Amino acid sequence: MVLPVCDVCLKSGMLCQGCENKLKSGEITQIDLDIAKLLYKVGDGKIGFKKTIEIGDIIIIVTEKDQVGKLIGKGGKIVRAISKKIGKKVRVVGENSDLKSVSTDILAPARISGINIVYGKDGKEKYKIRVMREDARRIPAKLSLLNDIIQKLTNEETTIVVD
Repeated sequence: MVLPVCDVCLKSGMLCQGCENKLKSGEITQIDLDIAKLLYKVGDGKIGFKKTIEIGDIIIIVTEKDQVGKLIGKGGKIVRAISKKIGKKVRVVGENSDLKSVSTDILAPARISGINIVYGKDGKEKYKIRVMREDARRIPAKLSLLNDIIQKLTNEETTIVVD
């Protein structure tokens, strides 16, 4: 499985010249390293990810679509371990996922009741992501922060509302 750091670095605990250069250039971050080390130990090299995105107190781990379930782990065990290790909330999203998939992953455990296309006066499409009112207390962070995350991952203009 793909990790942002090579296997040699993960086994030895020291960065090779190539991985050191990636870290210095900003291609990978310290959080990428910490998560890669943890996943290498837990997943026996079978679990990986592409990159991490840090927004506020939330870390988004971007992985291949078919790896999302493996990365979360049975009962959320792996994600909880990562969250405990780095001290921030963790969300897992499939790479190149559509708006509905990304929204569902980011807003979980709150449920989405629908996504509407709203046309502005200028004719631009915007998306309204509706969360069920009874799940309002289950939203994992502030709506504005979650909305920023969804916009960054999908490159779509969105608004999250509770109805």
